[in-house]
Amino acid sequence: MILPYLVTFLLLLVPPVTSSTANISSLIEALGPNKLCSVYDPFKVLPENNKFQIGGSFPLHQDDCTTLRPDTVQEIVAIQWALTHWNQKDENGDCKLGLYAGDTCSRSAESLSQSLRFLDSVGYHEPKECRTETPGAKLLGLIAPKDYESSMSLGKFLSVSAIPVAAYSSESVNALTELDVENTIATSPTIGVYVEALIRLMNQMRSNLVTVVDDGSQNPVTKRVISYLRDADIFVSESIPIDHPFLAQALEDSDSSIVVSILNKKQLTKTVRHPSIYAMSKMWISIPTEGEALDESEQLELLHKKAKLEVVSLQPKYKELPQFRDYFIRVLRNNFKNYQLLTSYIEQVYNCTNEDCDLDKDVMMKSYVQARTAEASIRMTYAFAAVAQIIGANKQYEKTCSHASSECTELIMETLETMDYAFNKQDPPEFAGERLQFYRGTENILLASGMQVEAIEIYNQDEEPVTSRLLSFTTGSPPTVIMSSLRSADQRLRSICAPYRPFCGQCPNLQNVNADHHFLSIPRHYPLYLVGLFDLHSGQTCQSMAHTDISLPMAFVHTVWTFKQRFPQLGLLKDLDFGALLIDSCSSGKQAIESVVRSETQCFRFNQAGRNITIVPKSVFGYASALHGDSQESLKGYFSSGDTDAALVSVDSEHSALQRSFTALPSSRNQALALLKLLNRMQWQFVTAALSEQDPESLSLFRSFERLALDRGVCLAEVINIGGSSRLDNVRSTTNVTIIFATARNAADYLIASKTRGNHVNVMMGDAHDWYLHAPNDKEQFPGTVSVQPRNILYGDFREWLETTTPLTLPELWYWSYIESRYGCALSQKSKVIYGKMCTGDELLKIESLGKLKQNIAGYLSRGIERFLFAMDSVYKSLCPAQNGLCLEFYEQGRKQILTQLKKTSTEDDVEIYEFLPDINNQFTYHLIANWTLTTGLRMTNQYRNGNGKTTESKCQPPMCKCFLDGDFFQRPLDSFVFRPDEPEGSDQSSYIKRQPAFGSEKIEYQSVFEHITTGHWRDHPHNYVLLALISILVVVAVAVLVLVLVKLYLRVVKGNQSLGISLLIGIIILYSTAFFFVFDPTDSVCRLRVILHGLGYTICFGVMIAKATQLRNAETLGFGTSIHISFWNYWLLLFFIVGVQIALSISWFLEPFMSTIGVIDTNVQRMMCTMGKVEFVVSNFYVMILILMALFINMLNRNIKRNYKETKWLLYSTVGCFFTWVAWITLYLVLGHEFRDTVIVVELVACATILLGFLFGPKIYILLSYEPVVVAFKRDPFPNHTDLFEKDDDLPSQRAVSPASSTSSSSNRSSSGSSYTSSSKRPVNAVGPLPLQRNIEDQSPIFHTVMRKKTKVRRSNSEHDTIMNVGIPMTSVPIIRSPSARDEKVHRVAISPPLRD
Repeated sequence: MILPYLVTFLLLLVPPVTSSTANISSLIEALGPNKLCSVYDPFKVLPENNKFQIGGSFPLHQDDCTTLRPDTVQEIVAIQWALTHWNQKDENGDCKLGLYAGDTCSRSAESLSQSLRFLDSVGYHEPKECRTETPGAKLLGLIAPKDYESSMSLGKFLSVSAIPVAAYSSESVNALTELDVENTIATSPTIGVYVEALIRLMNQMRSNLVTVVDDGSQNPVTKRVISYLRDADIFVSESIPIDHPFLAQALEDSDSSIVVSILNKKQLTKTVRHPSIYAMSKMWISIPTEGEALDESEQLELLHKKAKLEVVSLQPKYKELPQFRDYFIRVLRNNFKNYQLLTSYIEQVYNCTNEDCDLDKDVMMKSYVQARTAEASIRMTYAFAAVAQIIGANKQYEKTCSHASSECTELIMETLETMDYAFNKQDPPEFAGERLQFYRGTENILLASGMQVEAIEIYNQDEEPVTSRLLSFTTGSPPTVIMSSLRSADQRLRSICAPYRPFCGQCPNLQNVNADHHFLSIPRHYPLYLVGLFDLHSGQTCQSMAHTDISLPMAFVHTVWTFKQRFPQLGLLKDLDFGALLIDSCSSGKQAIESVVRSETQCFRFNQAGRNITIVPKSVFGYASALHGDSQESLKGYFSSGDTDAALVSVDSEHSALQRSFTALPSSRNQALALLKLLNRMQWQFVTAALSEQDPESLSLFRSFERLALDRGVCLAEVINIGGSSRLDNVRSTTNVTIIFATARNAADYLIASKTRGNHVNVMMGDAHDWYLHAPNDKEQFPGTVSVQPRNILYGDFREWLETTTPLTLPELWYWSYIESRYGCALSQKSKVIYGKMCTGDELLKIESLGKLKQNIAGYLSRGIERFLFAMDSVYKSLCPAQNGLCLEFYEQGRKQILTQLKKTSTEDDVEIYEFLPDINNQFTYHLIANWTLTTGLRMTNQYRNGNGKTTESKCQPPMCKCFLDGDFFQRPLDSFVFRPDEPEGSDQSSYIKRQPAFGSEKIEYQSVFEHITTGHWRDHPHNYVLLALISILVVVAVAVLVLVLVKLYLRVVKGNQSLGISLLIGIIILYSTAFFFVFDPTDSVCRLRVILHGLGYTICFGVMIAKATQLRNAETLGFGTSIHISFWNYWLLLFFIVGVQIALSISWFLEPFMSTIGVIDTNVQRMMCTMGKVEFVVSNFYVMILILMALFINMLNRNIKRNYKETKWLLYSTVGCFFTWVAWITLYLVLGHEFRDTVIVVELVACATILLGFLFGPKIYILLSYEPVVVAFKRDPFPNHTDLFEKDDDLPSQRAVSPASSTSSSSNRSSSGSSYTSSSKRPVNAVGPLPLQRNIEDQSPIFHTVMRKKTKVRRSNSEHDTIMNVGIPMTSVPIIRSPSARDEKVHRVAISPPLRD
């Protein structure tokens, strides 16, 4: 039955010619131009009554059109075999299907031509006007060629055409998917199917991180695979091409334990058999790009017997087709002699000719290899046949598809998507019982169900290959997945994406940075990074390396590389890897801060060694800085702001844990202390300083020395500022000792320019230690030069590494740039354009040119980095006890705990002292003579020997010299003072040396108080005049109140103990007077009086208020219930104690040596100012704040006491007023600038004193001025009340034991008689026995007594007798004032008893 369909094979018959005998041109020349053209004639299967047609192009031959492709022959025969089964069914008489197959000779151009010829044969290109009513076979779909290139060529045409296209090979599906061709039908597993199976496998392994290896051809398939994985939350650490020169190292450095390759079978086999690959302990998962599968023999031969690598091959599982095999072999055996195509197949596959070819069936079956696309081609054929059956059974559908159209295409695609065809016994038996369905896959194409993909694991066990099936994936909606249990070895190969990794979804937006300023030592991705900031370049364009200290970045990378090896016994940072990232700040503080902020907040990427390195925020766990000057200060300011919880390791001599900057270098203060100890030991107390103002390190050392010098008996005579470009031939120090705080070059220039005397000593500090490098011919002239430096802690192996390193042994770009700059040659082709010649690669560093100090600083940088790494190791072991890599806790808490650990580390304090002397070879060098530490002090190891053998002394002996270091340098650092140069105005400001007096050698002060008041700078502010007038008026008012009270006491209008009230008035006057000192210019005395009187005045005032409030509280508590008498001296002792504490606190301000100094107003004006800072002044009043709170508390308790005209009310009002005044002035004082602070204090003093004067003395002064005493007849109260709290005369015995409560101004009412009582006439309230007779009491009562009457507007000219007569008898019965309800009466009985007149 096959014979009718194979008739057209005759059209393809050509004489057999092998590919090795001739090429295409020779064949054409030998056979004629038309002999080979017959291969393009189509092969057709046209059954009778054919109503539907499919077809396409098939690569039957190689591109020489003579070499046959056996697999394609199998595919065409398989399609014909499936059509035979379909068309022979009786029920399919109305839906028979035909085939059109055109050979392309494996050429993409011919594939498009053959496809168009097929479409033309079914009338696809016929205009609508030319179509007939009864068309021929209806087009159901186009078969895409199975090779990638031909499918790409056809896909470009199909992208603008609405034709159903079927792909039965993985290559053709990939091509059509890449071009996004619509209406695609796939019966072969796509890349999406393999990736879906991979995702299921990754989920079973509980992993989400892979590394991708591809063929390096920028194949879009790789991008699609990565995209599918990311959609499934599986991250790709990096994508590496197979031709990478360091593929094995890149894979070994990758975070992922799983490698996913997108390669064909040949590339996979070659790669995994490489020794550097199979030695890795990783899992390799293969995705076949061409849909190829490894057979059993290939699986067993894939791995080397020593391989540690495990390979998982994702591959299609082909259905065995024994019925088709028998059919195909029968066709060959029966027809190969009759048909040229089969003859060529036999000759090529079985290597036999037509004459002597005796084919044995068993031999043919053994050598038969089923084409991997045979099953897919059969499924494709039945898919179109089932569609034909559905359309043929529906007249409407058949009419829609009478001609090819977009409507027909849509109908075909919908039919396929809803189709559910069941294979029956008349279909190929291998598919019996299966169902054919289609569904939409991830690539938006129709996928056939029933396609199987397997995951075959291949590994070695006892050096023998073992295979097992991990997964079976069958396509469908939903798919059918069969999983096998994982081995324990596979479970250990989990690959989890760690936090803060660039490939773990942390960086949706990336910022590309300049790769010329970012250098990653050993470039690859790391879980953590330690960033080093260095001034590698300088200048406006960041090109110069003239001032680069190359030892610092070399110390950085060397420490990171050798840290674990240096301490192997400690097991440091086990399984924890981190990278060392160098960033060039170009000597710019702005760029340094931008780099740190970028590392903390943004993902940034740079390219190095052909790899894109991405840094994620929070993956930087620490920073090391070797910046200088303003750049370092700016960086420390950022870290002190708290915007980052990372630590900064630096080589800065300014120590401050608050700035989160840590250094191992001894502080400038410790170095200054060592210097001062040496100066005192050598009796060099009178010194000169030579300073490089432009060098921040030198300036820092000088500041510390200047602050400590005076307290330790060292006088600084003058400061010589070294700077500028012009030279000075002669400069001479006025002392025998000069301390040089300068750079090495400036120090050398100064020594050469100075005329050093025989007994003169130069002491080098900081970088000045290496002065001899810049004066090689003059160093013999300065023997005995002393240098004070931090102890040398440089590792010997690091110094040896510096001496032996070449560009070939350290292939770092930053190091190459330095060598190129120093030697003027190129190490790369890019630099050859600049330098014109190439370096040899053996160039060495000139260690001598670096200097001892720079190498020592590099040692301290290494020590600081080691401390950071030790802290990091401690935190790592604490948070990740297993130590098998980073844990989540370390990412979340690690940086903060590292910072806490570093705060606990101690600081180096060892300082060494050297003398510059010749050695035994008469070569001048430094010799150690002393060592200093905080614990042991100064220890001399050798005696100092001056070069000329003379003993040098330098002392300050008045009056020949003066040394006024009058200033508190902790509050006023060096840059707050102005130095006046000796040069006259108009002299060159850029001179090499500027001489200036030492700080404080000239004081700005006034000759007299009159001069201070009349010529002071306070007159520059007009508001000071207003304040002075106001203060003066209030002082006069307060003094007038004090005089009034004293006069009333003297006249006995006010009687009793008024000491508390007078003390309060004195305190108020002190407060008013203190305001004067805050108006006038500060001097040393004024500054002392400011801080002392401010606290003393308030202490007196609030002390009196506390004593008075306590007195009132006791009186209210005791009442009539006790006879205990509380002496008035108890309250005085309380007041004395309160004031005494303040006096004790104020003594420290008397003993303070310097309370004023010279401050800078602008560049040309200097003023005297107090050294006390704003916070220090507020803290000095902390004791007063406590008193205010105590007074407020006790007055709140007393607020309901009604005694003394509700005196507690006025105490509470005044305390509350002062409390809010203090809150306001402290806030403003801390917020406002320096020029307004004194004014704030003045306003505060005036306001608070006025509140006290108004509330506490206002009501009493009103009574004193508004009432007058009047003598009237006495009338006894039958029910006496002894609750008056008015002060009694001390010479009168008390009637009962109560607490004496004095009114603040003591103008309270009193009911005592004008005459004296005897002790026998008084009876205690709690006395036992009968009361005395009323008659006896009346006999002892006075006849007259004094009362207070409100003054009238009429002038009093009458005598007291007239007054009594005018008042009349009713005056004696005026009620006594005992409560506020009686205050509206005209006559009051008060506690003021003036002496009676005769």
